[in-house]
Amino acid sequence: MHIDRMRLILLLCLAGSFKLGWTVPLENLEKITLDFFPNNSMLLTTYMSTYFIVNVPKCVSSSTFSPATVRLAVAKLPDASTLPGVSDTDEILSVRKTPEANTYFAGEFKSASCRVARDLLVMDMGDSQYELITVIGYQVGAEFCRQTKGPFCNQVLKPSTFYRVNFFFLDDKAVIRAHTDWSTAIQTRNVTNHESADVMYEGRAGGMIVITILVSVGGAVLLIALIVAVVLSNKK
Repeated sequence: MHIDRMRLILLLCLAGSFKLGWTVPLENLEKITLDFFPNNSMLLTTYMSTYFIVNVPKCVSSSTFSPATVRLAVAKLPDASTLPGVSDTDEILSVRKTPEANTYFAGEFKSASCRVARDLLVMDMGDSQYELITVIGYQVGAEFCRQTKGPFCNQVLKPSTFYRVNFFFLDDKAVIRAHTDWSTAIQTRNVTNHESADVMYEGRAGGMIVITILVSVGGAVLLIALIVAVVLSNKK
């Protein structure tokens, strides 16, 4: 009876630790495959001195849980061959509390299930224009921590430094349930002067990079008129 009671206490403590977001060994997490740098994307293989862009999962499927949030981990490394020596989630810190951390959570964003992603289309109408917004990647190194708030900071990266990234997937109760492998190492460019510092996407909160396509109503009307003209000419 005493042994059974001790086992019950240990199980309750373990369950409580998962609910509170305590340490989770990486070996106990589900592994999800993701290509961080697709070969057919010039944008996602572009890197600058203080940031680079990685692919984001358009949908995540799992037989054991429903992914609700994706959390990005970043590791700063001495060279391209080194892997982060991380065995559990407790070793991934926040640079807000530990600014000198070499492995840290940079931010998080909502995850769409594969079923939802098939029908997902974001369109906004305003000022007599159609606005189509498509997420194409996540900018690693997008924030100055002193200018942002929240538990994480996607801090700007250091020039001429090697980094790897890893996505962690959380369920609807904010419990980490899965992760990817660490990406291939990428080295940021070296900056020799202030004018060469990259500013292309600097300041985008959260790090999400989007392409916005504007199609004016006037253009749509001309297209419709052209189609009607072709149809009428064929009838003749």
